Amino acid sequence: MSTSPDLCIIGAGTLGIDLALYARRLGASVVLADRDRPEPGDAAHQALRMASLVQSAKRAQDMRRAPELGVGASDFKLSAKQVAERATRLVENRLRATSPEILTAQGVTVMRGAVSFVDGRSVLVGDITIKPGRVIIAIGGAPAVPDIPGLGDIDVLTVDSILENQRKLTHLVIIGSDNAALEQAQLQRRLGAAVTLVPHGPLLPEFDPEAVSLLLTAFADEGISVRSGARIVAIKRRSQGIGIEIEIEGGEREVLDASHVLISAGRKVDLGELDIAKARLKPGATSSRTIRPVGIAAGHDDWSAARAHGRTVVDALLGRGRTNAAFPVPRLVETEPAIAQIGPLLPNTSKARAGDTILRENMAENDRAAAMGSDRGLVKVTLDGKGQIQRATIVDPFAAELAGTLALAMNRKVGLADLADLPLPRPSLFEVFSRLGENYLAARNVSTKGQGGRTLRRRLGF
Repeated sequence: MSTSPDLCIIGAGTLGIDLALYARRLGASVVLADRDRPEPGDAAHQALRMASLVQSAKRAQDMRRAPELGVGASDFKLSAKQVAERATRLVENRLRATSPEILTAQGVTVMRGAVSFVDGRSVLVGDITIKPGRVIIAIGGAPAVPDIPGLGDIDVLTVDSILENQRKLTHLVIIGSDNAALEQAQLQRRLGAAVTLVPHGPLLPEFDPEAVSLLLTAFADEGISVRSGARIVAIKRRSQGIGIEIEIEGGEREVLDASHVLISAGRKVDLGELDIAKARLKPGATSSRTIRPVGIAAGHDDWSAARAHGRTVVDALLGRGRTNAAFPVPRLVETEPAIAQIGPLLPNTSKARAGDTILRENMAENDRAAAMGSDRGLVKVTLDGKGQIQRATIVDPFAAELAGTLALAMNRKVGLADLADLPLPRPSLFEVFSRLGENYLAARNVSTKGQGGRTLRRRLGF
């Protein structure tokens, strides 16, 4: 075993493992420092577990909506325990594929034990000191808990602990405004709980407000109460349940009776556990030329964004000319309809910048969406003067798949006009791209003809 590898990755969660294998494919010698415990908030495993729960809840919702599709209603029994157990089995199966034995066989040196910095060039793993050329910090982060009076007096669910829940909840109050808060709101409602969401701030501020509005309409149809503009001022434990006092706009107060409280307020990373001060970084800094944080430690709690950023860091540290930074990574809210956002959100999404064009398609006009009974949604794209896609918003149950196609088109510099000729069967959700391409071509042709007509009239003196 080399104690002077090219790269040491601290944190053997899914991100750390992915980056270790990626670095090995680039020819680097790699030590993966396993802290001998699960990394909190492991994004990939959390996403897989959440996806399993969402699909179980979706099946239950489909059965409730069956009469809308001409299928007779029938009673069904929902077992929260079996739903949770299925999600756990899926994650356990994935863990086997990245066991230390398999990683070792692929050339990754796995070292287990407490991890800490000795100095700026040395890392202690267990009782062995290594001197890697570069260090990547890929540790997880624990759920953050806001300072709300009375919150410490009750048992609080977090976005981690609720994934292990095997009991039906009666009335869940969710405090939060991020992706996880909205995903859990719909999931728990479909699993049979009454749900009240108190955002404590703007809902999904990084997403198109029009998309958020469509999602909130769907929430209202499913009976999810969203108290926009409200904040919690006090929480009181009761002999039966929990009393939650909220203040709504105008200063009026109201008390909610809850059985459980879920906090979704982001994550915090404790770099102090690694004795990061001994790495001799500049005051207030968490990175240097040889030490770089990734994932939650770098502010990326979304798996896709964390993976793309992490691979870019590996490329940079190993001196690779190529980079993953250019590929647009969709941000996703895993609800129904789902929301996917590609590219930076402009301050005013209803107006295009000079030279830009905004085109949109309503999913209600898509035959496949209509046949599936899921026609509430839209695809909105912003183009530059050359017809290249700059950013996009998608609202649809299959937003992730649709967003992946647009992200690939953006990366390969495929213009919207090229999508007009996509060879698609009918009906297909992807027809929305063909329609957008056709609309772009039609608008461009009309514009060109109109400009020519104006030029001719000026020359003739009209």
